Amino acid sequence: MRVDRGLAALLAAVVLAGCGTGQDAVMWDCQLEAQKANAGKSSEAAGERGEAIEACMRARGYALDTRDAACRRGSVKPGCYRAR
Repeated sequence: MRVDRGLAALLAAVVLAGCGTGQDAVMWDCQLEAQKANAGKSSEAAGERGEAIEACMRARGYALDTRDAACRRGSVKPGCYRAR
């Protein structure tokens, strides 16, 4: 069985990200969950994707830091979230 290199790299990244407990690892997990949930949806679903990531981060103990103007609702930047 031949495994696509890109898929293998993605799986390795997900596994490694899951090994950490840091904010970046949590963001990886949340992005992966949002990608799975929005698979096959149109580009208009990007807002839903951002909301799903923000909800996931909140559920894992992080809050969106709105003091930074670059950090808007649904941000996918790990630096836009702070531990609660």
